[in-house]
Order: sequence, then structure tokens, then C-alpha cells
Amino acid sequence: MRSRGYSLRAAICAGLALAAGGLISSAALSQDSGGDIPLDTYARAGTLVSAPGGRKLNIRCVGAGSPVVVLTAGGGDQSLTWRSLQSRLAEGGTVCAWDRAGFGFSDPSPFPQDVDHRTDDLERVLSGAGLKPPFILVGHSLGSFETLMYAFRHRARVAGVVLVDPSAPDQDVRLKRAAPFFYKLIDGFQQGAMAGLQACIDGAAEQERVSNPDCVAVPPKEYPIELREVMQQRDGLIAAKRSQLSLFQSMFSGVDSRQLRAAWRNLGDIPVTVLSAGLPPPIPLEGEAKEDVPLMQAEWWKMHDEIAQVSSRGTRRTVADATHYIYLDQPGIVLDAIDTMRAGAAGAVPREVRPKGKTGPQRRDR
Repeated sequence: MRSRGYSLRAAICAGLALAAGGLISSAALSQDSGGDIPLDTYARAGTLVSAPGGRKLNIRCVGAGSPVVVLTAGGGDQSLTWRSLQSRLAEGGTVCAWDRAGFGFSDPSPFPQDVDHRTDDLERVLSGAGLKPPFILVGHSLGSFETLMYAFRHRARVAGVVLVDPSAPDQDVRLKRAAPFFYKLIDGFQQGAMAGLQACIDGAAEQERVSNPDCVAVPPKEYPIELREVMQQRDGLIAAKRSQLSLFQSMFSGVDSRQLRAAWRNLGDIPVTVLSAGLPPPIPLEGEAKEDVPLMQAEWWKMHDEIAQVSSRGTRRTVADATHYIYLDQPGIVLDAIDTMRAGAAGAVPREVRPKGKTGPQRRDR
């Protein structure tokens, strides 16, 4: 089962956004750059918001002031992944990171974890936490899907969008066509990930928790013991595994892409910044798969160019010396992109709450 556990960790990021999550060093995740939110803080929930099905959704906010920056993690990650960036952003205003259903301190969901339902939860957690627009939405990897879906539904509430090496609609179809040997390797990770999760669920029978310890992710050894224990306790819930499996099935099957395409709309002049990794994924490659890497990167950047066109103020930048986790490799570039939008949105009033007779009628732009 250990080999399956490795495949699962690798596939979480390799399949979603072409990088192996298991290759992120524990030092990078636990390093304190000075003034970071203490790690032991993450052994407890932030603000818990009620959701249908008797669930609670977790969001952690720090800082004060408008606009509110909202951080959505990549697939397989939780709000803890933003710790260093969130700490630095808090110096300039309110910044919040939330957990999807079945991750971190957010309870598993009985509903399918497609992008429609995940964005419903994002709406609930922002509203339930009492956060007011305008929002600057930041999404990494798969988190770009909820980020864009929220912007499509609530354009008037959004002051800016920053997408960090985002996943793209129909990326599996396009990468399979552009770089077939590379894609074959990635698809093996994806299928292995889902098979591994299903085996963990099936192996637990009617139990509340997984029966095989290899089904539970091992936190970095640098984490405080209390944090390590609570992370393993929550990750071992069968209901959490079901929500995680539903998330990956929705992504890999194309359901997420179809839902996002159906909602796609022009965002007008809302600034959109797309940051693309300049380095290929840090996974072992050889032969034809390795030769496909330039083709894969070219198609990846082309998809990012297309995403940037969703706004008349959309831009894309390739970040040199950065892998998929740009906010860990080159955090200053991500900070600059967000702070630029903060400066432009300072004092902005969302169109939907502006008084009548001054800037047009109030409306909810969905």
C-alpha cells in the first residue's frame, strides 16, 4: 500500500497542475520567514461557518482593512499552504484563506465536489464570516476554478483576480494532444490517485476512519506535535476521503471543465493577472516523456494566455526559477501582483452596494 500512497501524493499535484505535491520540501512548508502566523495556530480552526448538511466550513482571516484578499489553495492542499504568504499580506489589509470540504478543518460534504458545489461553499464561507466586498481573489492550481467561477457569478464584488499557475478548462484533452507521452505519465498518476483513494474507502468497510495507516498523509516532521496529530486525525476520516475522491473525479473526468465553460463570461475591465511557472514539474522523467516537456510547457502557457483574455486588463507573466508552487519559490512576485491590485482597489465601493442616483442602480451581478 505504500507505493499507492506515494502515487496518491504525487498525482494530487501532478495531475491537477503538473507538479508532484510530495516533492515540496517540508522545510519550505514549515520555514518561518519572520512574523509568520505561528504553526501551532493551525492546530485549531479559524472561523467556522455553518453549511447545509450540518457541516462547518473553515476560514482563517488575519489583518484588517479593505479590499479583502481571498486565497484558494490548489487541489489536495489546505489553507495552511498559504501560511507564509498570508502572513506577509496581512501587513497591508485583510487576507483570508479557506478550506474546501474534506480538507483542513472544513467538514466533509455529502454533495458532489464539482466546481459548482465548491464555489457554493466559497460563497457561504465569505458571507458567513461577515466579509464584505470588494474582494481580490487569488487561486493556485485547481483553486483557479473556484476563483473564476466566483468572479463569473459575482463580477460586481470582485476588484481583481490573481491566478498562480492555474489549472485550465479541458487541460487533460489539450495536453494529451500536445504532449502525448508526458500526458500518459501524468494520467497514470491521476488514475492511481483515484484508485488509491477508492481502495482506502473500500478497505474501511463501515468504519468511520481508514483502517490502513498508509491512507493518511504524513505531515512534515518540523510541524508541532499537536498540529501533526490533528492533521492526521482529520485526514483519516472516511467521509473526508470521499469528498477528496469526488473532487479529483470532478476534475479528471472533465465535469469541472464543462461547468466552468458553461459559466464563462467576460470580466470586463477587472484586472486579471496570470502567473505561469517557468520551470517544468519536478518529477522524474526520461525518454519520450522528457522530450515532451517543451511541448507541454508551450501548451500550458498557451492555456494561460487564453485565461488572461477573460478581461480587457488581463496579463500573463512567466516566472523564471519557479515551479508550480510559485508562491513558495518566488513569493515576492505573487505579493507584488496582489499588492498592485490592492492599490488599485483601495477605497473602491462594489457596484452592487453603491447608492442609487450616483453611480447607477444597485444590482446583484451574477
